[in-house]
Amino acid sequence: MLLLLAAVLAGAILQRISGIGFAMVVAPFTIIAIGPAQGVVLVQICGIASALLVLAQVRRDVDWPACLALLPTSFIGVSAGALATAHLPAATAQVASAVVMLLALAGSAAIGRLGRVPRTFPLMAATGGIAGTMTVLAGVGGVALTALQQATRWEHRPFVATLQPYLVALSTGTVVARLATTADAWPALTPAGWAGIIAMMAIGIAAGNRATAWLNASVASRITVTLSLLGALSALLGGLLKL
Repeated sequence: MLLLLAAVLAGAILQRISGIGFAMVVAPFTIIAIGPAQGVVLVQICGIASALLVLAQVRRDVDWPACLALLPTSFIGVSAGALATAHLPAATAQVASAVVMLLALAGSAAIGRLGRVPRTFPLMAATGGIAGTMTVLAGVGGVALTALQQATRWEHRPFVATLQPYLVALSTGTVVARLATTADAWPALTPAGWAGIIAMMAIGIAAGNRATAWLNASVASRITVTLSLLGALSALLGGLLKL
C-alpha cells in the first residue's frame, strides 16, 4: 500500500506539470496491489479526482470548444474499446493499441517539424476516438492527445488546462464501461486506503503547482512527450509479455 501511495503522489505531481502521467505512473502499482480489473477502475477514479484538482487551478485557460470537439468521438471510442476487450484477447488488443500510439507520436513529431497542422474539427474528432479506445484497451489514451499537441503546436498551458475536463469525462466513461462489462471491478479498499490516496493527490497537486513556477513551457512539453512515449512503450511491452 505504501508503494501505491507513493505512486499516487508522483502521478499527481506529473499530472499538474504535464497534463498527463497519472495513469502511467500509478497503473502498475494498482494492478499489483488489487489486481487488473479493480486496478484499472481505481486508476481511472483517481485520474478523475486528480484532473479535477488540476482543473481548479487552471480552469481559466481551458479551451472549451476544443474540449467539446474531442468528447463525442471519445465516448464512441470508449464503447469500441469495451467491445474489443470482450471479443479480442487482452494482450493482442493492448499490443495493437500501443503500436498505433507509437506511430501517432512518431508521425506527429515528423509533421510538426515540417509545419504546423491546423487544429480542425475532423482532426480533433479523430483524435478523440483514438484516445477513447486506447484508454479502455491500454489505459494511456493521453498519448493520442500529446500527438495532437505536437502536430498542431498547441501551446502547453492551454493544452494542459483543456486536457483536465476532457480526462474527467473520458475516465468517467471508462469507469462506467468497465463496471458494466466486468464483474467485481469496484476497488475493494478500506476507508483508510481511500483517505490516503486522496491526501497524496492533494499533496502532489500542490507540489506540482510549485514546480510549474520554475518550469518553462518548452521543458514541460518535453516532459509530456517523454511520458507519452514511456507510456506507449510500457503498454507495448506489457502486451508482448502476455502473448
